[in-house]
Amino acid sequence: MDKPVIGITTFCAKEPRKVYTKVSYNYINSVSLAGGIPVLIPLLNKTEDIERYIELIDGLLLSGGEDVCPREYGENPIKEVTMINPDRDEWELKLYKKAYKSNMPILGICRGLQLINIAEGGSLYQDIYQQVNDVLGHLSSDTEIYHLYHSIEIEEKSKLFDIFSSNRIDVNSYHHQAVKDLAPGFKVTARSEEGIIEAIEDKEKNFVIGIQWHPEDLTMQHSEFIKLFKALVDKARIVY
Repeated sequence: MDKPVIGITTFCAKEPRKVYTKVSYNYINSVSLAGGIPVLIPLLNKTEDIERYIELIDGLLLSGGEDVCPREYGENPIKEVTMINPDRDEWELKLYKKAYKSNMPILGICRGLQLINIAEGGSLYQDIYQQVNDVLGHLSSDTEIYHLYHSIEIEEKSKLFDIFSSNRIDVNSYHHQAVKDLAPGFKVTARSEEGIIEAIEDKEKNFVIGIQWHPEDLTMQHSEFIKLFKALVDKARIVY
């Protein structure tokens, strides 16, 4: 049986003399371990090529990275929003919408969850520490990426529960933004203890899931997290 091709979004990193296309190797490794063929999708300004990229892949993984520009959901940035890339926002929003329209399986991780929510008409807390009362820790910047940091509660009637067969798991955490207004047509499938949205999924589509933590950084030390990538790969195999 042919392995499905999973497209992974990337970011541009400027160094003194060159600009590089990059993404954490852990995304690539996790997709490969799950039985997929990882293919990197560079950030381009040729939106006319998006349809061709969608033809080349069987599933889409929206990776983490910079904050999505608040102007995408009708707000000006507060001072805590210090790193945005409007070019990436434009490219990935169009890429996501084309993949969604084609009924392609989609997994959004961290920024990827936030991008899905914005693309479908939702909004974000620009900084949960400034805009949410009594928020707990979510930005463990000095902690190893593979260490579990806090727990989340998973809704039983959800694809996420089907994947983990549990209504409570521990995750890592590296974000200061989160879903505020949920996009129409989506449902919340996991929250942190104090109520921060940790996962969403489309109510109608077979597989459009967004999660706020970074499972790609956990798969080697915590093997249960490979289940997320296997779910994406398996769905991509069935659909395409």
